[in-house]
This record gives sequence, structure tokens and C-alpha cells, in this order.
Amino acid sequence: MVQKAFLKVFRKSHYFVITAAIAFNVLFLHYLILIQNTTWDAFWQSNLPWYSWSQVILSIVNAALIGIAISFLLYVIEERKKGSETTFFNTLGSLVFSTAVTGCSVCSAFLLPTLGVAASLTAFPFGGLEIKLFSIVVLSYAIWQYSKNILGFCRNKQPSANVYKRTFSQLQPFLLLFLFVFSVYAIPRLPIKYRAKTQSNTVAAAAANVSKIKADAASVFAQINPAKGYEINVKYGDIGPKMLEMGVIDLEKFKQIYQQSQQALTPEQEEILTRGSDKKIKIDQNNSYFLLNFFWAFGLGNKTKILTEGDMVKYGQGQVGKFASTGGWTLAKSDAIDYYSKRALVPLTPTQEDLVNKVASNIYRPCCGNSTAFPDCNHGMALLGVLELMAAQGGTENEMYNAAKYINAFWFPANYYDIALYFKNKENKDYKDVDARLILGKDISSAFGAQAVKKWLTENGIVAPPPQQKGGCGV
Repeated sequence: MVQKAFLKVFRKSHYFVITAAIAFNVLFLHYLILIQNTTWDAFWQSNLPWYSWSQVILSIVNAALIGIAISFLLYVIEERKKGSETTFFNTLGSLVFSTAVTGCSVCSAFLLPTLGVAASLTAFPFGGLEIKLFSIVVLSYAIWQYSKNILGFCRNKQPSANVYKRTFSQLQPFLLLFLFVFSVYAIPRLPIKYRAKTQSNTVAAAAANVSKIKADAASVFAQINPAKGYEINVKYGDIGPKMLEMGVIDLEKFKQIYQQSQQALTPEQEEILTRGSDKKIKIDQNNSYFLLNFFWAFGLGNKTKILTEGDMVKYGQGQVGKFASTGGWTLAKSDAIDYYSKRALVPLTPTQEDLVNKVASNIYRPCCGNSTAFPDCNHGMALLGVLELMAAQGGTENEMYNAAKYINAFWFPANYYDIALYFKNKENKDYKDVDARLILGKDISSAFGAQAVKKWLTENGIVAPPPQQKGGCGV
């Protein structure tokens, strides 16, 4: 039936043009939405290949079906055939929600929080792909309904003697639309154990064709991720037990997420959480994932004006729970927003808080264009927590910048490997010799800065993939 309707509609060539134009514009809209929070390069680097390709393919299929559905609708209107208003709303709903879940699983989607879904894509077991798939089902149903209208199957039918059957038939489009919308809001409430792994934990494998390498990959990588790690002059103290007592970390949930990722907590890490530690904090490849979640919780729960009066409030417009760094924290005893800037886990003086704000405002991250003073994603919130702990223990401005220079490199190894290559080949400087403020600034470390760095390397024929290593994007 759909095939016959397809042939009938597209006998008129202008419907091909309409379909292609709509599909192209929908895809372009998806792209524009994507780059509001990240860049094309960061999207591919931050997510696992299966997720990135699924986003692209499902977006293409959705765009094509939206184009066909609208062409069918226009044909129904042109031929003055009977149509269903609910079927039209199915098409419109699919367009809205399919577009809303377009984004990166690390830095979230730009539009979805406006629909009231906290945490954006991090709230969905498959990073929003399930909504795109459901959208395809709804669009297919809409096209099937339009096909009946086009072929005249809905014309002059005698009333059915079975009232219940007739009523159910009339309600089908509405019920499907209701189920679609219900799923968008219900799926994020599923337990975390049902979530698939969508974020990339390893650097991409070596490219097939390497045009030119001007620096040894292993030695450059060792500069950004030293084998012995990078130690900062700060101790854990008792913030672990405080966070457990507060509830911003649920110990069982925390342990479960690491077991699922096959990186079970070490005895030392469990002790940091349950008893505290007087050891200085050292980040390396083995514990970078642990520290990301640990300081994400700390940054979220520690009381600070940066969270209560800063960009989170300004851009959250009264809904700070909608960000990936807030709604995306699922390892607490209750909703993450219950712990937002709740308690002075480490009290900060006004001077210390001003120092944190000053430094955080000048530190960017490659997954988006925001500074650490606007911690809308997990990496930003975690680094804010590190800076707060350093300030509370007397850390200087220079120490904070230098710590962030290496912590970011452990959390974004592929990006900072490119940055190290960039300075080595452009200015003949090793990573350790480049001013931390320059590296962490907007022109280098933001998503757009990282893209500019990659572009310079590519234009100069410097293609040197980093060695594979561990990593993690949190929760």
C-alpha cells in the first residue's frame, strides 16, 4: 500500500524536490543543534563509533521520512482528501523529539533540556538513540496513514457496527503519539544498570595513512600523561566520608558503575571514599576515571557562589537541574539537584572563592565552549571541585593552573596530545614548557580552539595518532 501511494505521489516531480529540500533542511538543523554544544571533531572523538554512526544514520533516516511524510500530507491537502490531524501531530512530534535528541552523549543535546528532561542525553540508556528509533516508528505509521488517505481507503466508509473497534481505530494515532511522548519522559527514569556505553574511553586507532610525523608519538604522549602520574599539593582529607554522609555519593551505586565498566574500585579508592586519606592527590591513567566521578560529586555538592550566583543560574533560567553536570549525576541517594551546592564540604573564604572563580573563568575544556566557571558538564564540575579543594588547602593561582593543565590532559588525552603536537611543531616547545594559561585558554582548549589546533596540524601534514590508553567520561 505504501509503495503504491509512493508511486502515486512522486509521479508529480515537484514532490521529489519538496522531499529532498525538507530532508536536507532537517539534517542541516540537526547539525546546527549539534554544534551548539560541541564540534564535529569532538563529537567523533568523545563517543564510541557505534553511537556516533547510529546518531548520523538515524538522523538521515528521520530526515528522509519527515520529508516523505510532509510530501504525503501536502498531496492529501492538494487532492482535498480526508486526512487525520493527529497523524499530522505525529509527524510534527517526531520532528521535534528527533531534533531534540541530536547531540553528543558527553556534552549533551542543546534542545532537550528545554523539554524538561534533566541531564539531557546522559539520562537515556542509549544516549537518545531510542527516541530517534521510536521517531522512525511514529513517522512510518504516519506515512502508512497518509497512504490510506492517498489511495482512497478512508473515503465513504460505512460506520462500523462495532463501536469499540471504531473508537480504537480513531484513537490509534493519538495513542501512538501519547506513547511516544510518554517514553521520552519515562525512559530517563530507568535504573543506571540498563544504560549502554556510549562514551569513548580510548583514543582512536592509528590512521591508515600518516602523511608526516614530526615528533615521536610515545614521547609526546608521555609529556601530557606522565607514566608516573601528576601529583598536586593537595590531600583528599575527609571529603569522601562527608560526601557519603551527605548522600551526594551512594556507595553501592558508585561501586556498581565501576564494576560494570570492568574497572572495580581498588582498596585504596574505597578507603578514600569511606575513611578519607592523608595522601596527596595524584592523577594517572589508572585512576583518572575514579577522580572524574569523585570530584564531579564534590564539585556538585560543595557550597559555592559560583554555583548559586554564577553562569549556571544565569543560563539555567531557574532550572539548574537540566544540565548534564546536574541531572546527569545518577550516583547520589536521591535526585542530583537535592545536593546542588548544598553544604560547605570544604569551607572557602571570600578570597579563596574569588581565586577559584578567577582561575575557573580562564580554563576551558575541549568538549564545549564554556569555561570551568560554567560547569554544565561533568568535566567542568569535576575540575571546579579540584580547584575548590586546592584553594581551601592554600593552593596558589599558578599551582591551580598547572594542575588543570595535566588533569585536563588525562581527561581529554586525544585533544591534549594534539595540543602538545601543535606547540612542539609550531613553536618547538615541549608541553611542560608551555604556559598553562595559554594552553587552558579559550583559543586552545575550548571545543572551537581544539578544532583550530586540529585544523593547523592537518593543514601542515602532521598526522600522528596517540597511543591507545585508558580513560573515561564519567558515570
